[in-house]
Amino acid sequence: MKITFKTLDGRTLNKEFIDANDFIRQQNLEIPAIDDSAKVVEVLIDEKPCDFTGIIADLYFKLNK
Repeated sequence: MKITFKTLDGRTLNKEFIDANDFIRQQNLEIPAIDDSAKVVEVLIDEKPCDFTGIIADLYFKLNK
């Protein structure tokens, strides 16, 4: 799983995870892998684009169903 996101200060960054469960686990840490307020630019799951618009917190809740 690969997430491209934009931080509040305007930087565009990428973060890779083993899968959606790894993303959820890392977001549950005391210091999450990606700030909840970062805007999601693109999400690839199994190298395929995922139709998603929102912030990291929204993506977390969508994948944690």
